[in-house]
Amino acid sequence: MTESFFKDENEKIEQETKAIPELGAPVLKDDDSPIADDFQSEEGRMAAIMSYIPFLCFVPLLNMKDNKEAQFHAKQGVMLFLVELIAVIFLIDGISAFVFKAILIIAVALAVFGIYFALQGKNYKLPLIGDLVKKAKK
Repeated sequence: MTESFFKDENEKIEQETKAIPELGAPVLKDDDSPIADDFQSEEGRMAAIMSYIPFLCFVPLLNMKDNKEAQFHAKQGVMLFLVELIAVIFLIDGISAFVFKAILIIAVALAVFGIYFALQGKNYKLPLIGDLVKKAKK
């Protein structure tokens, strides 16, 4: 009697647990085919590992153009490398102070331009800021 009362609830839980992939299971596309067979090779794994090591991230990006999984990890590794490089640059006091001052000057200049165009009744998209606002609306 309890099974019939909770039947819909049990089916819902079973469907939800089937949707959760097991640890170590291959990631599948919508049509239940594996995303990439290349990653199962030792070469693909080494390329993926190399992608996250600074300076070595360019090796799979340039040398393994036919391996989609290696390219995926290499592109992420390059982006991570750029973030790390920017962080190291901002550790230098003189450079970081200069960059922050430059950003402040640009922000004040953009605010002055915004006030100028607002007084004229014009809708002018500010450089950089206008694009960010447009993306944020979506």
